[in-house]
Amino acid sequence: MVSRNAVLVANSSVARLFDCGPLHQPWVETQDWWHAEGRQHAGDQERTPHGHSLFGRTGLALHTDTRQRERAAFARDVAAGLQQALVSDRWHTLEVFASNPFLGELLAQMSPAVAQTLRRTHPLDLTALSPMDLQKRWNKEFRI
Repeated sequence: MVSRNAVLVANSSVARLFDCGPLHQPWVETQDWWHAEGRQHAGDQERTPHGHSLFGRTGLALHTDTRQRERAAFARDVAAGLQQALVSDRWHTLEVFASNPFLGELLAQMSPAVAQTLRRTHPLDLTALSPMDLQKRWNKEFRI
């Protein structure tokens, strides 16, 4: 059985999972996730007008920023997708490159099974790189 590795690059609006084969084989993008709400400004995401709540009550619950809620929702979606990928036995070890604070949100949402395969994490946003450029940078800077 060939041991396969995976690399996830992510931020709060996009995540891409790559299957990393043998050293000289090109990486293959096996799955991606898109979250348009992660790119919107916080004011555009508000569903209710600013001001008091419906009943005029304030201070009953901790206020959560809309952007933070959207980031957490996307982290749950990506973590669920990673769990499905692990169940289908696509990869055995995982390395994650994600922007801060999305990396923390994602790690908090990971299932224990996925977390057990986690080899390394990096607080870097590499989502703009092409698969070839990503592979070159990984080989140059991060390969063990």
